Amino acid sequence: MIRFISTICVIITFSACAQQNKKVASAAASKMDYENITIDTTWTEKVVKSDAEWKKSLTPKQYYILREHGTERPFSSELYEVKEEGTYVCAGCKNPLFSSFAKFNSGSGWPSYFQPYYRRSLNVGTDNSYGMVRDALTCKRCDGHLGHVFNDGPKPTGLRYCIDGDGLLFVPKNAKKTTAVATFAGGCFWCTETIFESIKGVSEVISGYSGGKEKNPTYESVGGGRTSHAEAFQVYYDPKVISYEDLVRVFFASIDPTIVNGQGPDRGAQYRTIAFYSNDAEKAIIEDKIAEITPEYSKPIATQVVPFEKFWEAEEYHQDFVKRNPNQGYVKAESIPRRERTLAKVKDLVK
Repeated sequence: MIRFISTICVIITFSACAQQNKKVASAAASKMDYENITIDTTWTEKVVKSDAEWKKSLTPKQYYILREHGTERPFSSELYEVKEEGTYVCAGCKNPLFSSFAKFNSGSGWPSYFQPYYRRSLNVGTDNSYGMVRDALTCKRCDGHLGHVFNDGPKPTGLRYCIDGDGLLFVPKNAKKTTAVATFAGGCFWCTETIFESIKGVSEVISGYSGGKEKNPTYESVGGGRTSHAEAFQVYYDPKVISYEDLVRVFFASIDPTIVNGQGPDRGAQYRTIAFYSNDAEKAIIEDKIAEITPEYSKPIATQVVPFEKFWEAEEYHQDFVKRNPNQGYVKAESIPRRERTLAKVKDLVK
């Protein structure tokens, strides 16, 4: 049960320095470099790092709030006055925490919200510091400290989530996204997903099915050869960091493009290799790469070059399969060795 802490106590404690440190930030300043963050509510693993890793990945202010349970000065956060539509995410792991819809001006000096973004945004614990008993908030994905929740908020919840702005990043609703998507099929998607997740500029790789006409394919129907789909994957990447041409280079380094309907121990049309293109420029890049590597092989290139139409995301348990199942038999025998062989060929592109 949430314990009531009087706002008067908070005002007495902080009002003297609050007025001295009041800071109004522009929305433009709050955006900084956060426009390319993807709002992801489908994550399956917690983010766990060593203290040294957290210090390396966070700014000093973020580390102080999230990992040392610090508190910023009231009115000091650049996010306090932001009124744009968008989403506030954890600075440590990008877990969506609050929507701008739930933000309100509590007058406390800290960004305040009346409800979290979704059920996996926050954990609520107990904080007994400073002679008070308060409900403390941490990010559900990385356990980063965020602030406290009180029962003196507005309707409809009656709650006030009082958050340290330095522990948040703001993603504007209408931010121009520079993330691009490339689609390939390269045999078993467990293998190809883990390869591309190791490439710089790649933010996410999704395993799925593509290249066929049937709707709502499943692992059983595709694997059983009852559809015309192939096991495929989509690569979400930042073109400012890595080019589509380099992704095509990684793709062909990861496969034997002369094998018809298969890769490694996997055989069947569902394991055929395909380079999907979304425009003429991508098609030209793929065809140029095939022309470049053709002299390296004694057999014809069997990889298909196909216009992209539809991608069906695979079942949840296939996502990040190698990362979650490093000791599984096929993973140890095929996926990990194939990943290491590929990365050795493209060392300059590895994270």
